[in-house]
Amino acid sequence: MLRIGEFSQIARVSGRLLRYYDEIGLLSPQSIDPETGYRYYSARQLPRLNRILVLKELGLSLEHIARLLDQETSVDEIRGMLTLRKAQIEQSVQQEMERLRVVESRLQQIDTHGQMQEPDVILKAVPATPFLGLRDVLPGMDAIQHLVRRIATAVPAMVGRNSLGHITIIIHSPMYDPEALDVEVGYLLTQKGPQSVELSEGCRLTLRTLPAIETMATLAHVGRVSDSHRSYGALATWMEHHGWQMSGAGRDILIQLPQSEEQDEAVIEIQLPVTRLGHPAHLI
Repeated sequence: MLRIGEFSQIARVSGRLLRYYDEIGLLSPQSIDPETGYRYYSARQLPRLNRILVLKELGLSLEHIARLLDQETSVDEIRGMLTLRKAQIEQSVQQEMERLRVVESRLQQIDTHGQMQEPDVILKAVPATPFLGLRDVLPGMDAIQHLVRRIATAVPAMVGRNSLGHITIIIHSPMYDPEALDVEVGYLLTQKGPQSVELSEGCRLTLRTLPAIETMATLAHVGRVSDSHRSYGALATWMEHHGWQMSGAGRDILIQLPQSEEQDEAVIEIQLPVTRLGHPAHLI
């Protein structure tokens, strides 16, 4: 089972939205601890959440969405409505095109749920690693991607590529908030590096050591950055099936940066620190 913050990170929706959906009876937790009041969700609830998000993107009211869910609207019916919405979005500006890609990805996640082969998850120990990074609260994924591009352009010229590993993103926010993400972005170092690098005035990367992780569940995501929620969902389902639970802040290792605005060529190793269910979690 996943706490609300963990489910928020896996599903890539805000905890505030999950609480609201719970209040109106649209998506309630799988269980609530009677002693602590903690909300617990299951990866099996992702298909319902994705249906809600798709119908919401179609412009339907939450009351209408609730009725459609109660009527068990088929994927084909949802696909028909989504096709109509797609035609409208294609006539809008470039910013709307990104919304379309997100809608299509959510729909594909619904289609493939229960049909996908078990993902190629690798459990491994990760040693303590020097990390030259910058931590900030940013207003969404676009701002994070902009910072990644700045770092990828400026840092190699100042530090030299020989000491640089992959760019890594660490999301410290206890739950996913698209308007205020507490993130740390920078380079893993393969050898000794500088104590700090000034990216611009008031914007400085500093050196620290990422702690060793005894067990990290990892999965490679290949494709658009905006589709990474599908791989997060597959990893969460695998963890739940095999008896693992999240135990700290995850890391996105950018093996290959997107080469165009379409972001089709990105390769990201998703890393989530895990412990066996019932074992104490050691937070990062």
